[in-house]
Amino acid sequence: MMIQAVLGNPYHPEYGVATIPFPIPHDQYTHCMELLEALEIGDAVKADCQVQEINSFYSVLKRMEMLTVNVEELNYLAKRLDSFDTGEAAQFQAVAHKLELFELKDLINLTFCCQQATVITDFSDLSAVGRNHYMSLHGGSAKMEELDALDGEETARRLIESGSGTITPYGVVYDNGMKLEQVYDGRFFPCYYYEPNAITVAVTAKSEPEDTEHITWLYLPMAQEEVDRALQRAGIMNLADARLHLEDTQLPDEVDALLDMRVFAFQCGDAGAELGRKQVCGQRHGCK
Repeated sequence: MMIQAVLGNPYHPEYGVATIPFPIPHDQYTHCMELLEALEIGDAVKADCQVQEINSFYSVLKRMEMLTVNVEELNYLAKRLDSFDTGEAAQFQAVAHKLELFELKDLINLTFCCQQATVITDFSDLSAVGRNHYMSLHGGSAKMEELDALDGEETARRLIESGSGTITPYGVVYDNGMKLEQVYDGRFFPCYYYEPNAITVAVTAKSEPEDTEHITWLYLPMAQEEVDRALQRAGIMNLADARLHLEDTQLPDEVDALLDMRVFAFQCGDAGAELGRKQVCGQRHGCK
């Protein structure tokens, strides 16, 4: 559990609250949605959950308390943060604090670029500070020969003497010209492999161009509730209005060869529920 959030209905506090773990485990997803539904919140698209309390290693998220959020966005953010190492966690928190970010859309987008920033949490080893700064400037990695040739202490001194750092509770942060790009547009979550999955399917609406960036990603197997809500976010209520593309599979080649996405896409009856049932059950060919 990366985040534990106490959520309530902002218009009906008398309904009580629900405590939800994020990321929501697959085997608890339906139950958590039922808890929120009982409070008349938890919409797949709207921001209707008021954060009464939030507990997390990422203390910068406390600024979301008393704000109204979308549960799916909070779940996606938690998955992104769950993969961060100690250095990335410091970068995320320090930059979020410096930029005073609190909206989930901005926090999600920050997870895709905070690695460009340099955060100094320990000034006792300037050589390490210089190496970390160099790697931040070069996409988070560098060849060993480059690091061996680098004067880490001098690199760190130049950075510190530039005076461009901002002191935060999470360290001194240098943004290095980082731009908060809109990787997440507020509706369609970027593809992200949070955990191993058997099949990845890209779903797009036929009303969109074939090369649309408005893609809904399904990471199978998924709970039916997750599939239904993912399609709801995409505005796809009927499978006949959708294109399905098999993006990736970890299945054995013999099984993979049996997959026929055209049959899968057009013979599976009733959009959301049927799609979820067939996929969760693993019936990927010959759907009738």
